Amino acid sequence: MLVTKKRLFELHGWAGIICFIPFILICLTGSLLVFKAEIDSVLLPNKSVVVPSSARLSEDRLIHLVNEQLPGYALGSWELLGENAEADRVYLVKKETNIWFKSYLNPYTGDLLSEPELLHHYFTDWLVQLHYTLLLNDIKGIDENLGTAFTSIFAILLVFLGVSGLIIYRRFWRRVFTLRLGFRSVVVVSDLHKLVGTLGSPVLLVLGITGGYYNVSIYIHEWQEHQQTPEHHIMTSSLYNRELSVTHMVKSASTHISGFKTTYILFPTEPNESIILFGQAPTVNPLLSDYGSTVNFHAQTGEYLGHYDIREQSFITILVDTFRKLHFGNFAGLFSKVVYATIGLSPILLGGTGIYLWYFRRRKRIHQRNSAKLTSLSRFQ
Repeated sequence: MLVTKKRLFELHGWAGIICFIPFILICLTGSLLVFKAEIDSVLLPNKSVVVPSSARLSEDRLIHLVNEQLPGYALGSWELLGENAEADRVYLVKKETNIWFKSYLNPYTGDLLSEPELLHHYFTDWLVQLHYTLLLNDIKGIDENLGTAFTSIFAILLVFLGVSGLIIYRRFWRRVFTLRLGFRSVVVVSDLHKLVGTLGSPVLLVLGITGGYYNVSIYIHEWQEHQQTPEHHIMTSSLYNRELSVTHMVKSASTHISGFKTTYILFPTEPNESIILFGQAPTVNPLLSDYGSTVNFHAQTGEYLGHYDIREQSFITILVDTFRKLHFGNFAGLFSKVVYATIGLSPILLGGTGIYLWYFRRRKRIHQRNSAKLTSLSRFQ
């Protein structure tokens, strides 16, 4: 058991050293992105923020106005942010290409608040790209999802660091709040490492598990899609019947899922795809995502095709759906955001203290070996 623990201790140390630089980027960006909406409201006050009026325009009216203002683009998806001060986000594909763009929409007036920009044009959107891919995706000549693969590995290593740390210090509960400030620096650093690691481990494990799940899922999805259709469809025109009433779809969705509230609409971007309404179903579970349930309609006829009610799914499926709010930390308002942003930075401190402890122990071992050699040599003189 002692040998196993020693080996685990070594692996824990090396994993921390290997991940230190990527963790700095991932943790800093993640903690900032907890407040993405707030940052956008400061940096993009005339784009991401609107003044609510009595009611939103109908979905059909808004779609008509978007198409009228942007004839060179096809609507790909639409994020409806409800009756609040946030602008809707519309995602568009430029015609004759398969390139996606993003624009902000005032749902009360139908005015587009920004010109279409590439998906990672704005600061917080660029931070998302850095957080999830380390800007290593889409590099010509190598795997286009290399960054996603790397961050998946780092998420798995974060889980390993959390679990191995709790195993190594499994009796942490005896001295969890111990911080011997009057002792040598190595003792203080060791106590600080254990304290921060122990108290932050629940959130860090959640972040590692949920982040790893999403990145691995995205990587597998992209790989499978690339095998089936190497090139994405070139959008020459909308792939759905623009005479259909999306407003009717939104209203009728609640007849298939009682109380359903549409939060996101996905229009077909490949042939033979349907129109999918994502949304919320009434629930007492505060962790269920805002996009967990869906209602599908035929893209040409508007015929109802089926629905997916997250509340009727298995425990594992519901658990996976909670990963979204658990990863973003927005399930308890400002309180959970502050907790997540603070603990999200702790791997930087853990990495720094861990490297200090590793260097101290390594130097100590070298000193002991040299002393032993000198002692051995002195016996033969």
